[in-house]
Amino acid sequence: MNSHKNKPVLVFDVNETLLDMTPLKKSVNALLDNEQGFRIWFGMLLHYSIVSNSIDSYHDFGTIAGATLSMAATSLHIKVSEDEIKATLSKIQTLQAYPDVEKGLKILKDHGFRLITLTNSPPHALKQQLINSNLTDYFEQALSIDGLKKYKPEAATYLWAAKELAIQPKDMLMIAAHGWDLAGASHAGLKTCFIAREGQSVYTLSNKPDFEAKDILAMAEQLVAVYNK
Repeated sequence: MNSHKNKPVLVFDVNETLLDMTPLKKSVNALLDNEQGFRIWFGMLLHYSIVSNSIDSYHDFGTIAGATLSMAATSLHIKVSEDEIKATLSKIQTLQAYPDVEKGLKILKDHGFRLITLTNSPPHALKQQLINSNLTDYFEQALSIDGLKKYKPEAATYLWAAKELAIQPKDMLMIAAHGWDLAGASHAGLKTCFIAREGQSVYTLSNKPDFEAKDILAMAEQLVAVYNK
């Protein structure tokens, strides 16, 4: 195995970057009876997690997910019960990894990279997600923002992760399929890599990502070529 020397610590977002959200998308769209239902709800979820930061009133991601799914239903004039919301959101813990993920993570691990997660999901949900998708063993630490109670893309969240790992932000590479996440990471001084999952795009008013790839396998091959010369 190659040493960690001069390699950035790879920090992975989880939902949509590693895990395929399709079953949750279908479930939310069915509940809201709208093919844009997931997009509407997920945008609200991110919006209100940032509101949570702004008003210093922390609720875990699952709680905000439930509240915003109810709000999305109201905005679409759909009546939904608490039980329906719970059943719909339960899909998030059984998501599977995209087919490129395990291959890519294995290559990175074999070439001496340190792999970490940093997700807005609470620790119990994150643990379950990694178990169900067979990814647990690839990560030396599974960090959730719950440890700080500030959601990404708050700069303090990435800096907290750096402190937890006892490294400098500049020695971290944030890997995500979301432009907002990479904008926050770059602002905090991390390197960034955009994973171009279906329907995702970079935020062009932020710093350009240091790396871009179509999936985790392509990214792994790119990083090995750059850092294992």
